[in-house]
Amino acid sequence: MSDFLLYGATGFVGEEIARKAVKSGLRPLLAGRNQTKLDKLAWELEQDFMAFTLDDPIKMHTAFSSVPVVLNCAGPFMHTYQPMVDFCLRTKTHYLDITGELPVLQGLAAKDQQALDKGIMLMPAVGFDVVPTDCLAVYLKNKLPSATQLAIAFQVMGPGGLPPGTQRTVIELIPYGNRVRRQGELVKPRKAIKTREIDFGSGAITATRITWGDVFTAYHSTGIPDIENYLVLPKHLHGKMKMLERWRWLFNFEFARNYLKKKIKPGPQPQTRSQTHTLVWGEVVDPENNRASARIRGPEPGVEWTAETALGAVRKVLQGRYVAGFQTPGKVFGADFVLEVEGVTREYVL
Repeated sequence: MSDFLLYGATGFVGEEIARKAVKSGLRPLLAGRNQTKLDKLAWELEQDFMAFTLDDPIKMHTAFSSVPVVLNCAGPFMHTYQPMVDFCLRTKTHYLDITGELPVLQGLAAKDQQALDKGIMLMPAVGFDVVPTDCLAVYLKNKLPSATQLAIAFQVMGPGGLPPGTQRTVIELIPYGNRVRRQGELVKPRKAIKTREIDFGSGAITATRITWGDVFTAYHSTGIPDIENYLVLPKHLHGKMKMLERWRWLFNFEFARNYLKKKIKPGPQPQTRSQTHTLVWGEVVDPENNRASARIRGPEPGVEWTAETALGAVRKVLQGRYVAGFQTPGKVFGADFVLEVEGVTREYVL
């Protein structure tokens, strides 16, 4: 019998998760749309598999009924989460995914009461977006319980790039625009592009405000009402960001998004992933201007860190570590969950 259902098992990140799961002793039920690819992977890993699309209620019911938890790795998740969650509710199966898409987070949060009624947990974003940053937010909130402002930033060091699925998701989300959390509400910032100097441990460097999953999840994890996210971008991208703001409306049209999708690059291979690491920084401030800040260092984010935290979340659910309803990783598993990944370190700054 399989331990969990892994949908999107032949995708770039999904396949890595499948391999790591089997290596660690877990037994995933490999699932997705492509029968041929699944057959090949399942034969190699000696695991069961099921090929089905998300409009096949008979196969979905069979698959979801056979496991206690589903891990969705098929993005963009705005196209896959709805049918999967509907069947999780029908079969009382816990739902996890590796999304960072705000519309998906909002949609899942809206199903909180339904999940409570069924006694299942809906926990999105168990990958790099947002486990390390969410755990850091909880850690800082514990250090300064009076905090009302949270800033989270990260910097990727090395040759690793974004997985193809993540690139597609970024493109699909361009029309959604920028969001920050203000007084507990998600709003468009007055200033579209904002930068600040952040010290990740080697001196101050310029980071640019972006829309990251924490503007949604960290509020649920900590209750902090004002939240912003930042990313260190290569200098040549700053001009492109300004151009994107000017032409964002154009990407409401599918032809514009499809044009960018043709430029999607291959995902990072094992050699480049091993040469890449990630720095995460966070700071909280309270009304009296008291501050607390900390940093986390970990592996390549899009594949390695994501695979480890996603499987860590699966194991905890299998062990009975879940809370019914819409939940976030840091809130349920705690601030130290991120430290369970080998090689991850955390440093308290002030």
